[in-house]
Amino acid sequence: MSAIKSHYSCAEEMNAVGVRELAAALNTTERTIQQWVKNGKLPKSTRHVSNGGRPAMRWEINSLPQDIKSLIKERALHALVKAVPVVPLPQPATAITVATPINSGELKDWQRQTADARAAICAEVRRLAAAGGIERAIRMVIDLAERGGLAPHLQRLVTVANAKAGTQRALSRGTLYRWLNESQGGWVRLAPKSREAAAIPAWAPYLLGLYQQPQKPGLAYCLERLPATLPPAITAPSYAAANRFLKKMSKTEIQRGRMGSREIKTILPFVRRDTSQMWPDAYTADGHTFDAEVAHPAHGKAFRPEITTVLDIATRKAVGWSAGLAESTWAVLDALRNACENCGIPSIFYADNGSGYKNEAMGDEATGFMERLGIELTHSLPYNSQARGIIERSHQTIWVRGAKTLPTYMGAPMDAEARQKVYKLTRADIKTSGTSRHLMGWQEFVGWCQQQVDAYNDRPHRGLPKVRGEDGKQRHQSPNEAWAQAIAEGWQPTPVKPQDADDLFRPYKTCKVNRGEIRLFGNLYFDKNLEHYHGETARVGYDIHDASRIWVRDQDGRLICVAGFEANKRSYFPESFSAQAAQKRATGRIKRAQVKIDEAEAELNPQQMIEYQPAAELAPLQIEHAGLLDITRSETMPETNIAPLPERAGVRPWFTSDMQKYRWLMKNKDAWARKDAADLLAYVRGWQYHDMLEPFAYEGLVWAGSDAEKAQEILRSEEELAER
Repeated sequence: MSAIKSHYSCAEEMNAVGVRELAAALNTTERTIQQWVKNGKLPKSTRHVSNGGRPAMRWEINSLPQDIKSLIKERALHALVKAVPVVPLPQPATAITVATPINSGELKDWQRQTADARAAICAEVRRLAAAGGIERAIRMVIDLAERGGLAPHLQRLVTVANAKAGTQRALSRGTLYRWLNESQGGWVRLAPKSREAAAIPAWAPYLLGLYQQPQKPGLAYCLERLPATLPPAITAPSYAAANRFLKKMSKTEIQRGRMGSREIKTILPFVRRDTSQMWPDAYTADGHTFDAEVAHPAHGKAFRPEITTVLDIATRKAVGWSAGLAESTWAVLDALRNACENCGIPSIFYADNGSGYKNEAMGDEATGFMERLGIELTHSLPYNSQARGIIERSHQTIWVRGAKTLPTYMGAPMDAEARQKVYKLTRADIKTSGTSRHLMGWQEFVGWCQQQVDAYNDRPHRGLPKVRGEDGKQRHQSPNEAWAQAIAEGWQPTPVKPQDADDLFRPYKTCKVNRGEIRLFGNLYFDKNLEHYHGETARVGYDIHDASRIWVRDQDGRLICVAGFEANKRSYFPESFSAQAAQKRATGRIKRAQVKIDEAEAELNPQQMIEYQPAAELAPLQIEHAGLLDITRSETMPETNIAPLPERAGVRPWFTSDMQKYRWLMKNKDAWARKDAADLLAYVRGWQYHDMLEPFAYEGLVWAGSDAEKAQEILRSEEELAER
């Protein structure tokens, strides 16, 4: 029986069916019902019905005696409890029926579990209240919960619903009434409040002052220093309390001070730039120091070149590149020239604020490349490399990935022992033969770079849309495929005309014309057509590799003449700009090397501090052969004074290093002895001489063939003398 009926029947002749029905409701026997009817405990029936052709009686429930009616309800509730079905807990989306200011998204897991358990118990109370009333249902649930008589799934939820420590937890009348009232506002109202304290501890600002430092100190170190900074009224926290407080703070705010304004950008939210609606007419460029060593094109020694890459933003295609000895304006312009000649002139050129991109040659309104090519030059914010993530990532994909295939890879992932071994091998080879088989030659390196760019443009790129390949599988487009798709959809690049290619990428400067001459980089250029422009300024174009001529244009851009080299006060032959730059770079390196040499010699010969000593009377010096010392007496000095000894040329000092001995012997070649000749021949074959070759050349002390012949002659003459 799942509910209380409104009527129960009993036949006048003690109908068996009616008796069994009422007996089941009262949980008694049929004989007891018969005795109640005979004794008048049950009232007369209020309604006659036909039961299978035989007369029968029915009673309304309210007409029964109070004790029988209470007993019937009690038995019906027990029957409902035993017949309770196992149903899933109510879901928040269906339980919330009334708007509430509480945000369910802010609840923690334990709060959600508690709210679910309370909602399930409230649902059970309402189900029983439909049979016996709310008060009787609450009392029965409390009694059954204490005795463990609830359904198993509800009995387990009693402890969860209390949300208190301990497993022996019971329900109370007031608690159930409160849950029933709160559940009217929705499931989320049953969630308990968080037990977290909202107040910030008094010691927190002092702890953060020590913890949020760029040195990134540890928490234990900060707690050691904290008592010295706290006021007397504030007690220092324990390590556990301080650690709990730091864990509750925002992951970004806790790093304020420990990370600078540039570094903290790596953990802050960012905006992803969408390039799906762009045409391939915006280029970006950046330089990258190659992570492997190659042979220098001038002297063959190991060095790391600078590679400038130009990428199209929309298709991620590497449209141009350039390799140079160092990052400079000319390397950037060469990469831009390569990009424009291969894939067309862009509308926008996006770069950083480096000196290679922000200079007169690039941005000048009259002579700058951007103005002459019709390109809008745009710079990113300073120290904001995240804004140029496309070009920054390409370094890893193209150059770092390729550098890892070379034996001279010098990146951080390279094993330190293997890197040191290759370093020693290349240096040893260079000292003996001037080059190394482990180093890639410059021309070979240039061809290798083009192979890496071609492979990158044909490789699927995850920043491009997906397509279905020939094998039927989905994959990302390659940059070449994205470029071809843009052309197929109607976009056309702006090509560079062959007749304009040379002059378009030639750098220009503004110079003054004086009597038909123009001075550029210390060289003088002359043309008779310039006589009409005396005192005016003109735009002068030049070739960075050829200083034999210049191209002169007026302020409107019309070509006046091609002026040739006429005179140069600094050199009889013209010196190109690139040669001047190489000479300047070499001179600076020599000066820096000389500073290191002087420091090393000063360490070997420290300045001695002479303490004052009283003068001692010495006996007169007796010299038997004064003429040998070449002593001369001054006529103007008193007779008792002796003139100081002049420094004799060729007097051999005490040598503290092989380098010092080499310098002195090269300046005093007449003082060479047999051992000196042997030492010199050994020294010039060693690594130290080759490392110091540039400083020796600057001082005019380079070992020549005549020096070698002289040393060999000294050795031969000494050997002949010994044989005699």
